[in-house]
Amino acid sequence: MVETIQDTWREYFTFYISYLNKRWDNISPMEYGIVLVSIAVVGWLLMRSGARKA
Repeated sequence: MVETIQDTWREYFTFYISYLNKRWDNISPMEYGIVLVSIAVVGWLLMRSGARKA
């Protein structure tokens, strides 16, 4: 039972890692810009919420 769950998890994990690697290798400039803006927004939100707690 546990082995079946682990095998299924491992299969999904390797599939999605492979898919994301292929997508990253063929990313367009527009998609790269979206990734950078998304990272900037998440970072800004994290820094903003961190300042309130301190």
